[in-house]
Amino acid sequence: MTEVKISCPCGLKWTWHDHASPIHEEGKEARILAWIQQCTAHFRTHSLKMTPEGLEIKLETLTDMLPLLHATQNPPPDLGTKSLIYDIGPWKGENLLAGIETFFQKNAYHPFATCGNPNCGKAGPTPLSTMTHNTNPEQTLPTRRMEHFCDGNTFFTTGPTNFRSNRQHTRDRTFLDKAGIFNFRTIAPGETIREPVTTFQEFSQLIARMSSHKAPGFSS
Repeated sequence: MTEVKISCPCGLKWTWHDHASPIHEEGKEARILAWIQQCTAHFRTHSLKMTPEGLEIKLETLTDMLPLLHATQNPPPDLGTKSLIYDIGPWKGENLLAGIETFFQKNAYHPFATCGNPNCGKAGPTPLSTMTHNTNPEQTLPTRRMEHFCDGNTFFTTGPTNFRSNRQHTRDRTFLDKAGIFNFRTIAPGETIREPVTTFQEFSQLIARMSSHKAPGFSS
């Protein structure tokens, strides 16, 4: 595999506070540029775009996303609401592994994974792949880990419970009972849909037909 296409956060954007652009206003633009330069001093590559609508920072390396979020926690008052910038790639080179990690992490979430902050409750986390360089001389390779980010307006940071607080919950199925879904059986008691799987090819075909968030195995 040389590249992967999947939606990943790759930058940040802000609107101007009170929709008043500082472009062409003496002092404001220079103050914002100085803040950006300070925040991104340790990043290898990034791009900056300042428009009448707002400010955008895009990264070349996906694993720099979490450090960027930490570095920009205290923006100047000229900047208003911030949000993530997403792109589908294709991700290749040093971003290939981050794209693959994002794919598997998205499929591993509970279908209704919800932010654990009691004041937020937004569903749908954003996985962030990040690297930490080891200080131990015997461990030369950086440590990779996944963070689970909430991009809601109320709680714009990593989730305190990694979006696992409701992993044992199931949604209300009253509407299914009212519709009579469980009032009849399509398979006679004691029978199965088909004979036991006897070959690896049949098992592979079974897995290929399964939807996301489903795992093969026994069910009660």
